[in-house]
Amino acid sequence: MIRKLLENVIVVGEGGSSNTTLVSGKSCVVVIDTSLFPERAIKTRKFASDIFGKPVGLVVNTHYHPDHTFGNSAFEDVDILSSSLTKERMEEMDRDYIEKVWGKERAEREHIVLPNQTFNDKMSIGVCGVKMKLLTLGGHTPDSTVVFLEREGIVVAGDLVFNGYHLEITEDSDIGAWKEALSFIRDMSPVFVVPGHGEVGGMDIIKGTKDYLLKIEGFVEGRLSKEELLSDENFSMREFPELFSYSFENLLKILARS
Repeated sequence: MIRKLLENVIVVGEGGSSNTTLVSGKSCVVVIDTSLFPERAIKTRKFASDIFGKPVGLVVNTHYHPDHTFGNSAFEDVDILSSSLTKERMEEMDRDYIEKVWGKERAEREHIVLPNQTFNDKMSIGVCGVKMKLLTLGGHTPDSTVVFLEREGIVVAGDLVFNGYHLEITEDSDIGAWKEALSFIRDMSPVFVVPGHGEVGGMDIIKGTKDYLLKIEGFVEGRLSKEELLSDENFSMREFPELFSYSFENLLKILARS
Protein backbone atom coordinates (compact mmCIF):
# COMPACT_ATOMS: atom_id res chain seq x y z
CA MET A 1 0.00 0.00 0.00
CA ILE A 2 1.18 3.47 -0.90
CA ARG A 3 -1.45 6.08 -0.06
CA LYS A 4 -1.07 9.78 -0.63
CA LEU A 5 -3.11 11.60 2.00
CA LEU A 6 -1.99 15.11 1.11
CA GLU A 7 0.63 16.62 -1.16
CA ASN A 8 3.14 16.33 1.66
CA VAL A 9 2.00 13.13 3.42
CA ILE A 10 2.31 9.55 2.15
CA VAL A 11 1.70 6.31 4.06
CA VAL A 12 3.59 3.18 3.04
CA GLY A 13 2.56 -0.31 4.15
CA GLU A 14 2.55 -3.86 2.86
CA GLY A 15 -0.15 -6.38 3.71
CA GLY A 16 -0.52 -6.46 7.45
CA SER A 17 2.94 -5.10 8.15
CA SER A 18 3.39 -1.88 10.11
CA ASN A 19 2.76 1.42 8.37
CA THR A 20 5.43 4.04 7.78
CA THR A 21 4.30 7.65 7.43
CA LEU A 22 6.33 10.13 5.38
CA VAL A 23 5.79 13.85 5.99
CA SER A 24 7.54 16.34 3.74
CA GLY A 25 8.55 19.73 5.10
CA LYS A 26 10.33 22.66 3.46
CA SER A 27 13.76 21.06 3.34
CA CYS A 28 13.50 17.52 4.67
CA VAL A 29 11.21 14.54 5.28
CA VAL A 30 10.04 13.18 8.65
CA VAL A 31 9.65 9.39 8.83
CA ILE A 32 7.31 7.94 11.46
CA ASP A 33 8.02 4.26 12.26
CA THR A 34 10.61 2.28 10.33
CA SER A 35 9.20 -1.28 10.01
CA LEU A 36 10.76 -4.59 11.01
CA PHE A 37 13.36 -5.13 8.32
CA PRO A 38 16.23 -2.77 7.45
CA GLU A 39 16.02 -3.63 3.74
CA ARG A 40 12.44 -2.41 3.61
CA ALA A 41 13.42 0.73 5.52
CA ILE A 42 16.23 1.38 3.02
CA LYS A 43 13.73 1.18 0.16
CA THR A 44 11.32 3.45 2.02
CA ARG A 45 14.08 6.00 2.59
CA LYS A 46 14.97 6.00 -1.10
CA PHE A 47 11.30 6.31 -2.04
CA ALA A 48 10.88 9.29 0.29
CA SER A 49 13.90 11.06 -1.18
CA ASP A 50 12.85 10.29 -4.75
CA ILE A 51 9.20 11.32 -4.39
CA PHE A 52 9.80 14.49 -2.37
CA GLY A 53 13.28 15.38 -3.61
CA LYS A 54 14.50 15.96 -0.05
CA PRO A 55 16.59 14.06 2.49
CA VAL A 56 15.19 12.47 5.63
CA GLY A 57 15.71 14.87 8.53
CA LEU A 58 14.07 13.04 11.44
CA VAL A 59 12.72 9.61 12.38
CA VAL A 60 10.03 9.11 15.04
CA ASN A 61 9.27 5.78 16.75
CA THR A 62 5.73 5.45 18.17
CA HIS A 63 6.62 2.56 20.50
CA TYR A 64 9.30 -0.04 21.10
CA HIS A 65 7.93 -3.05 19.20
CA PRO A 66 10.40 -4.38 16.61
CA ASP A 67 8.03 -4.01 13.65
CA HIS A 68 8.12 -0.25 14.28
CA THR A 69 11.77 0.21 15.26
CA PHE A 70 14.10 -2.44 13.82
CA GLY A 71 14.31 -0.54 10.53
CA ASN A 72 16.03 2.29 12.41
CA SER A 73 19.41 1.08 11.18
CA ALA A 74 18.57 2.45 7.72
CA PHE A 75 18.54 5.90 9.33
CA GLU A 76 21.58 5.61 11.58
CA ASP A 77 22.91 8.97 10.35
CA VAL A 78 19.64 10.77 11.19
CA ASP A 79 18.22 11.90 14.52
CA ILE A 80 15.75 9.30 15.85
CA LEU A 81 13.16 10.58 18.32
CA SER A 82 11.01 8.60 20.75
CA SER A 83 9.67 8.76 24.27
CA SER A 84 12.25 8.05 26.94
CA LEU A 85 10.28 4.92 27.83
CA THR A 86 10.56 3.61 24.26
CA LYS A 87 14.33 3.97 24.41
CA GLU A 88 14.43 2.25 27.81
CA ARG A 89 12.43 -0.70 26.48
CA MET A 90 14.73 -1.02 23.48
CA GLU A 91 17.79 -0.93 25.74
CA GLU A 92 16.38 -3.99 27.53
CA MET A 93 16.37 -6.06 24.31
CA ASP A 94 19.09 -8.69 24.68
CA ARG A 95 20.56 -11.06 22.12
CA ASP A 96 17.96 -13.76 22.81
CA TYR A 97 15.11 -11.31 22.22
CA ILE A 98 16.59 -10.07 18.96
CA GLU A 99 17.22 -13.63 17.73
CA LYS A 100 13.60 -14.57 18.47
CA VAL A 101 12.46 -11.67 16.32
CA TRP A 102 14.94 -11.81 13.44
CA GLY A 103 16.36 -15.32 13.65
CA LYS A 104 19.94 -16.13 14.54
CA GLU A 105 21.45 -15.57 11.10
CA ARG A 106 19.94 -12.12 10.62
CA ALA A 107 20.67 -11.14 14.22
CA GLU A 108 24.34 -11.90 13.65
CA ARG A 109 24.63 -9.62 10.64
CA GLU A 110 22.19 -6.83 11.58
CA HIS A 111 22.01 -4.52 14.56
CA ILE A 112 19.29 -2.43 16.15
CA VAL A 113 19.65 1.32 16.48
CA LEU A 114 18.24 3.13 19.49
CA PRO A 115 16.66 6.58 19.44
CA ASN A 116 19.21 9.31 20.15
CA GLN A 117 16.64 11.98 21.06
CA THR A 118 13.92 11.47 23.69
CA PHE A 119 11.08 13.27 25.42
CA ASN A 120 8.94 12.63 28.50
CA ASP A 121 5.17 12.29 28.08
CA LYS A 122 4.62 15.03 25.50
CA MET A 123 6.49 17.26 23.11
CA SER A 124 5.74 19.88 20.47
CA ILE A 125 8.36 20.08 17.76
CA GLY A 126 8.95 21.68 14.38
CA VAL A 127 11.37 20.08 11.93
CA CYS A 128 11.90 21.52 8.45
CA GLY A 129 8.53 23.20 8.73
CA VAL A 130 6.73 20.02 9.88
CA LYS A 131 4.90 20.82 13.12
CA MET A 132 4.03 17.86 15.35
CA LYS A 133 2.68 17.12 18.78
CA LEU A 134 3.89 13.86 20.33
CA LEU A 135 1.85 12.44 23.19
CA THR A 136 2.61 9.25 25.11
CA LEU A 137 -0.78 7.80 26.02
CA GLY A 138 0.03 4.18 26.85
CA GLY A 139 -2.49 1.41 26.28
CA HIS A 140 -1.21 -0.98 23.64
CA THR A 141 2.16 -0.70 25.35
CA PRO A 142 3.17 1.60 28.24
CA ASP A 143 5.10 3.79 25.77
CA SER A 144 2.48 3.97 23.01
CA THR A 145 2.77 7.43 21.47
CA VAL A 146 0.66 9.27 18.92
CA VAL A 147 1.93 11.89 16.50
CA PHE A 148 -0.55 14.68 15.81
CA LEU A 149 -0.01 16.69 12.63
CA GLU A 150 -2.47 19.41 13.58
CA ARG A 151 -2.10 21.50 10.43
CA GLU A 152 -2.79 18.45 8.27
CA GLY A 153 -5.51 17.02 10.52
CA ILE A 154 -3.70 13.69 10.80
CA VAL A 155 -3.06 11.44 13.78
CA VAL A 156 -0.43 8.74 13.37
CA ALA A 157 -1.69 6.36 16.03
CA GLY A 158 0.84 3.54 16.01
CA ASP A 159 -0.64 0.29 17.33
CA LEU A 160 -3.29 2.04 19.37
CA VAL A 161 -5.42 1.64 16.23
CA PHE A 162 -5.73 -1.39 13.93
CA ASN A 163 -7.83 -1.45 10.76
CA GLY A 164 -8.86 -4.73 9.15
CA TYR A 165 -6.57 -6.82 11.35
CA HIS A 166 -7.02 -8.34 14.79
CA LEU A 167 -5.57 -6.23 17.58
CA GLU A 168 -2.32 -7.25 19.21
CA ILE A 169 -2.90 -7.28 22.96
CA THR A 170 0.42 -7.93 24.68
CA GLU A 171 1.28 -8.82 28.27
CA ASP A 172 2.15 -5.18 28.97
CA SER A 173 -1.04 -3.79 27.44
CA ASP A 174 -3.33 -1.74 29.68
CA ILE A 175 -6.87 -2.06 28.32
CA GLY A 176 -8.25 0.81 30.42
CA ALA A 177 -5.50 3.16 29.27
CA TRP A 178 -5.98 1.93 25.70
CA LYS A 179 -9.68 2.82 25.73
CA GLU A 180 -8.89 6.23 27.23
CA ALA A 181 -6.25 6.80 24.55
CA LEU A 182 -8.78 6.05 21.83
CA SER A 183 -11.21 8.54 23.35
CA PHE A 184 -8.39 11.10 23.44
CA ILE A 185 -7.60 10.51 19.76
CA ARG A 186 -11.29 10.79 18.90
CA ASP A 187 -11.46 14.15 20.67
CA MET A 188 -8.65 15.43 18.46
CA SER A 189 -11.17 15.19 15.59
CA PRO A 190 -8.64 14.07 12.98
CA VAL A 191 -9.51 13.93 9.29
CA PHE A 192 -7.16 10.98 8.78
CA VAL A 193 -6.09 8.30 11.27
CA VAL A 194 -3.01 6.27 10.34
CA PRO A 195 -3.25 2.91 12.13
CA GLY A 196 -0.25 0.83 13.07
CA HIS A 197 -1.52 -1.86 10.70
CA GLY A 198 -4.06 -1.64 7.90
CA GLU A 199 -5.54 1.02 5.67
CA VAL A 200 -5.73 4.67 6.65
CA GLY A 201 -9.20 5.64 7.86
CA GLY A 202 -11.08 8.22 9.85
CA MET A 203 -13.07 8.31 13.05
CA ASP A 204 -14.64 4.97 12.13
CA ILE A 205 -11.45 2.99 12.72
CA ILE A 206 -11.04 4.54 16.17
CA LYS A 207 -14.55 3.33 17.00
CA GLY A 208 -13.86 -0.10 15.49
CA THR A 209 -10.76 -0.53 17.64
CA LYS A 210 -12.53 0.58 20.82
CA ASP A 211 -15.53 -1.65 20.14
CA TYR A 212 -13.14 -4.58 19.64
CA LEU A 213 -11.57 -3.98 23.06
CA LEU A 214 -14.94 -3.65 24.76
CA LYS A 215 -16.26 -6.87 23.24
CA ILE A 216 -13.19 -9.01 23.82
CA GLU A 217 -13.28 -7.80 27.44
CA GLY A 218 -16.94 -8.83 27.62
CA PHE A 219 -16.11 -12.24 26.20
CA VAL A 220 -13.26 -12.89 28.63
CA GLU A 221 -15.38 -11.74 31.57
CA GLY A 222 -18.28 -13.99 30.52
CA ARG A 223 -20.70 -11.22 29.53
CA LEU A 224 -20.59 -12.17 25.84
CA SER A 225 -20.78 -15.63 24.26
CA LYS A 226 -18.28 -16.90 21.72
CA GLU A 227 -21.07 -17.02 19.12
CA GLU A 228 -22.00 -13.39 19.79
CA LEU A 229 -18.38 -12.36 19.52
CA LEU A 230 -17.57 -14.20 16.30
CA SER A 231 -20.81 -13.17 14.60
CA ASP A 232 -19.72 -9.55 14.90
CA GLU A 233 -18.12 -8.43 11.61
CA ASN A 234 -15.72 -6.30 13.64
CA PHE A 235 -14.15 -9.67 14.56
CA SER A 236 -15.09 -12.07 11.77
CA MET A 237 -13.91 -9.81 8.94
CA ARG A 238 -10.50 -9.02 10.42
CA GLU A 239 -7.36 -10.72 9.11
CA PHE A 240 -4.60 -12.49 11.11
CA PRO A 241 -6.94 -14.63 13.26
CA GLU A 242 -3.89 -16.07 15.03
CA LEU A 243 -3.54 -12.68 16.71
CA PHE A 244 -6.97 -13.17 18.28
CA SER A 245 -5.78 -16.29 20.14
CA TYR A 246 -2.56 -14.53 21.17
CA SER A 247 -4.45 -11.47 22.40
CA PHE A 248 -7.04 -13.57 24.21
CA GLU A 249 -4.33 -15.42 26.16
CA ASN A 250 -2.60 -12.17 27.09
CA LEU A 251 -5.84 -10.55 28.17
CA LEU A 252 -6.47 -13.48 30.52
CA LYS A 253 -3.03 -12.90 32.07
CA ILE A 254 -3.72 -9.17 32.43
CA LEU A 255 -7.06 -9.78 34.13
CA ALA A 256 -5.52 -12.40 36.43
CA ARG A 257 -3.02 -9.80 37.66
CA SER A 258 -5.67 -7.16 38.31
